Amino acid sequence: MKNINKLIKDEASATVRRDEDGCYFDLSKKCLTNFGKKQLNHEQLMNLFSKLRLRITLTPKCNQWCIFCSNEGLGYETRCNNEADINLVIKLCDMILKTTPLKSIDFSGGEPLLHSDFNENIFKLVDWTKKYPRIRFSLHTNGLNLNPDILNKIKNNFARIGITINSTNFSTWNKMTNLRDKFPLRAQKLKFKNLLENLEYLSKQGIGEKVFLKSVVMKGINDGEKELKKFLELCRKYNFHPKFLEFEPQYKDQKKFIVGRKELFSKLKKLGCEFFPKTPYHNNSNCYIPSVNFIYKETPIGLHSIFGCGKEVVCRCCYDFLCMFVKPHKDGSGLYLKPCSVLDTRIDLTHTIRTTNHNQLLDLFKISREYLMLAPGSGISGWNKDPRFKYEKK
Repeated sequence: MKNINKLIKDEASATVRRDEDGCYFDLSKKCLTNFGKKQLNHEQLMNLFSKLRLRITLTPKCNQWCIFCSNEGLGYETRCNNEADINLVIKLCDMILKTTPLKSIDFSGGEPLLHSDFNENIFKLVDWTKKYPRIRFSLHTNGLNLNPDILNKIKNNFARIGITINSTNFSTWNKMTNLRDKFPLRAQKLKFKNLLENLEYLSKQGIGEKVFLKSVVMKGINDGEKELKKFLELCRKYNFHPKFLEFEPQYKDQKKFIVGRKELFSKLKKLGCEFFPKTPYHNNSNCYIPSVNFIYKETPIGLHSIFGCGKEVVCRCCYDFLCMFVKPHKDGSGLYLKPCSVLDTRIDLTHTIRTTNHNQLLDLFKISREYLMLAPGSGISGWNKDPRFKYEKK
C-alpha cells in the first residue's frame, strides 16, 4: 500500500515538467529537433519510455457525443468499430514492460467502460494489472458506467481515475455531451443522475487523491465564473483534483471557443485559486508548457493542460510529450500505433505482438517517435473532421 500511496502523491505532477529549480520547463528548449536531430538512439528511446504514457483505446464506442470530442485523433465514423481484443492488449503491455522502463499505462476510449471486459464484469484486464504494482495505471472515463461494482474492482490498483464531467449543471452538461440532440432529454437526465450518484459513491471510498474531475473549457458555454465556481466546489466537496483542459478546435472556424490561459487563470484567481511562482499566464507561440498546477482551497492539486496540435513549437516537441496512442483495428482483430493526432498515419503492431518479436516492437515504437520528430502536423488548423458532426452554437 505504501508504493500505491507514493504513486497517488506523485500523480498530480506526473505530466508536469519542471526544471531543477522547480520552474515550469519549456519543452522546446531541449527538444532534439531544435538541434537538427531527427533520429533516436536506443538510450534516447528508453528515456522516452521512462517518461511517456502508453495510452490504449479499449473501445471507440461511447454513450455520449461531446461537442468538443477529438475522438483521440480518429474520425467520428470509427465510433461504430469493434472493441480491442483484450488478450492482445495484455500481451502488448507485457512485451513493453519486459523490455522498457515504461511506468504509466492509460486505458481510454471512446468510453472504456463499455468494453465487454468491464461491461460484462469479466475484469481480465483489471486482474492483470495486479502483476505490476509499480506501474501507474490510469482509467479515463465519462463516469456514466463507473458504478459501484466496477469501482470496487479497480479502486485499489489504479493510480488515476480521470472523469470528464465539464459541468455540474445539467443544462450545460447536456449541451456539451449531446451533439445535435442525438439522445432524448429523458435519457440524458437519467445519465446525469447516474453520474452524480457514481461520483457520490466514489467520494466515500477515501481515494480522492486518485480522482481527477475534468472539464474542457469552452468560451460562452462553461467558462463563466459561476460554472467554474460550481465545478471547483464539487471537487472541494469530494476531495478530487480539478483539471481544466483547453478546447482543441476540430474545425478551422472553432478557434472562437478557445479560452486561453491568461483569461482562464484570471477568472480562477478571482475564485480563490492560487498558482505556483512563475506560472505562465500566456499561450506563448514560441514555447510549449503543456501542463501547470494550481491549488483551490483544500482540494488536491489541480491541473491545466494544453495540447496545441498544429502549432509549430508544439509539433517540434510532440515526440517528447504526447502519449503513445495504441488503437484497435476496425474489426477489433489487431492493434496499431497512431503517432500524430491530426494525421491518420498508422503503424500496425498486430503481427509483431502475435509473434512476440520484442526487437521489432521496439523498432516500431522508435519509428513512431521519429515520425513525430519530423513535425508532420505543423500548420494544420482544425482536424478535418466530417462536417456532419460539427458543433454549431445555438
